Amino acid sequence: MEVWKEFEANQLTHSAAHYLVAVHDILSERGYARSADVAKKLGIARSSASLGLKALIEKNYLKEDENKFIQITSQGQRLAEEIIGKKLVLKRFFQDILKVKPYQAEVDCCKIEHLISSETGSSLLHFIHFMSSEDAEIKKILEKFWKSKEASHACPGLSRCNICETVCIKEQIPSKLRVIEK
Repeated sequence: MEVWKEFEANQLTHSAAHYLVAVHDILSERGYARSADVAKKLGIARSSASLGLKALIEKNYLKEDENKFIQITSQGQRLAEEIIGKKLVLKRFFQDILKVKPYQAEVDCCKIEHLISSETGSSLLHFIHFMSSEDAEIKKILEKFWKSKEASHACPGLSRCNICETVCIKEQIPSKLRVIEK
């Protein structure tokens, strides 16, 4: 399979991941969940919630009892917890290592929490643990990185850049955001 087609191989769509996590959260808070509760939590129409939940029931992540209460299956529980875990790891990485502002970190986590593999999530967690250690050398490296972020962001130019190769990522950032970053 071509790499770009892997996106379509994800277990859940962005919306489905939010529905599943919403059910998980509501069940944790209240002990019961209904379609209307999910709609309210996500700020969407009941009909949208019903359709989204129906798709999760068809995939055996959720089930609905005779009283229309939604329950999460063991498979759905594992998947919801994995998504929540990846979100926490991503948020820690963005905020604690990269020093992304909290709101932007939350937005970016939301966009990718259900897309990264377990392998990547696990490796990222290991990296965060490593970079968060008490090792003085690592602390120096992190501080040097953070200071370089605040600096002028001198770019070697595409001809000498082994990262961007064809399009300078820095130049793609709107100038008003570059000022905010500093």
